[in-house]
Amino acid sequence: MGIIKYQDWRRIMKFLDEIKKFFYNKRHIEAIVLSVILLVIVSVVLSEGPGSISHYGGSASSGDASISGGSGKTEKTAYKKEKKGSQLHDLLESYYKDYAAGDTDDLAKIADPISDMEKSYIRFMSSIVDSYDIEQIYTKKGVSETSWLVSAYVNMHFKGLKSAAPGLDFFYVEQGSNGALRINNLYSSFNQTNRENVMDPKVVSAIASFEEQKDVVDLQTKVQKEYNEISLSDKDFDEFMTKTYPKKVKSWQAKYRVVAKKAKKAEEAKKKAEEKAARKEQKKEEEKKEESTESKNSGKPLYKTKTKTNLRKHSSVNSDIIKTLAKGTKVTKIKDKGKWMKVKYNDKTGYIRKMYLKKVKSSSSSSEKSDKAQKPKEGKKLILKDTLNIRKKPDTDAKRINLAYAGEKVLVIKNRDDGWTKVSYHHKKGYVKTEYLK
Repeated sequence: MGIIKYQDWRRIMKFLDEIKKFFYNKRHIEAIVLSVILLVIVSVVLSEGPGSISHYGGSASSGDASISGGSGKTEKTAYKKEKKGSQLHDLLESYYKDYAAGDTDDLAKIADPISDMEKSYIRFMSSIVDSYDIEQIYTKKGVSETSWLVSAYVNMHFKGLKSAAPGLDFFYVEQGSNGALRINNLYSSFNQTNRENVMDPKVVSAIASFEEQKDVVDLQTKVQKEYNEISLSDKDFDEFMTKTYPKKVKSWQAKYRVVAKKAKKAEEAKKKAEEKAARKEQKKEEEKKEESTESKNSGKPLYKTKTKTNLRKHSSVNSDIIKTLAKGTKVTKIKDKGKWMKVKYNDKTGYIRKMYLKKVKSSSSSSEKSDKAQKPKEGKKLILKDTLNIRKKPDTDAKRINLAYAGEKVLVIKNRDDGWTKVSYHHKKGYVKTEYLK
């Protein structure tokens, strides 16, 4: 026989109220008829099978039931009542004490993992619950010899309510190598509902089998019946559990979503800031290494480009281009790297294929002075060594704006370090290769 669903009880009582109004001030025989109608209504409801049960659980009978262990074999087990003062009883006493206090730090010492969301929920519950009283603890073997499936029959004392709410909690308890018991919170009702953490399929299967067993369902039914009776007899309790409590839960959910969203944004911002700081620090380290390397290579030879070529960030043709260098551009060697050479050009450091470089005289201070002395003086007219194109930009592929002949003079406007000089020729400004000026 099943139990009457809470919703059905409300419908029955509403219907009976209407009948009472009809039979108001009638004789004794009519009261008997009313009783018979009640019995008929109850019989019809009960014939429909077991009623709705809370998420807590089922019956205190200790009949045999089967459960699938980790090995896949099925063995008969029965509920075992846990005595007060036992290690398991003390564990759950501590659990409920911390839960009522909202002390998630102490709770995490005996039950883990506890997600941020569940911690928030625990703190919310501590704001509306005074305490939890353990009526009885029932256990069955888990998937191993050192694990247990536990049903805790408890009374929840909500703040401001005279009646306590009976409930049935589930725990998956394991024994550590040191003999101490701990609650594996992966299988808490909270995580089974929200699935924030991944659970072992063997344990999930064992729990599903456990919840279908007759003695477990019977205990669930007993607790649900007690809950229904309190709801019918205590209007304040019923009002709180059906209206006030759901509203409070909904309000907590809304607030948690806002807080979680802000926390996520803050975490992302923190991560980005840390990554940025790490990149900055890495860049500083690289610059220090480069400065050290450059200092060591201060007396190393100069090279110049044989043709127009790219200075790349890394020794790869797929690497980013730092700058495109014109033919004849001088660079200082830092080190060899296979077919590539790491070089310094002005304040930039990068890689050029060796095949595009040609060794020139040493980059000693004397040669640098000589090189500076050979640079055309701005504002001075120089003679062209050969007939050549005057281009719009300092690039051999740039557009030609004029053709100048050997022996003609051009006015130097600006010196450049890339092998080009900006000149004025027949009132047109353009660029010529510095090596063709004398």
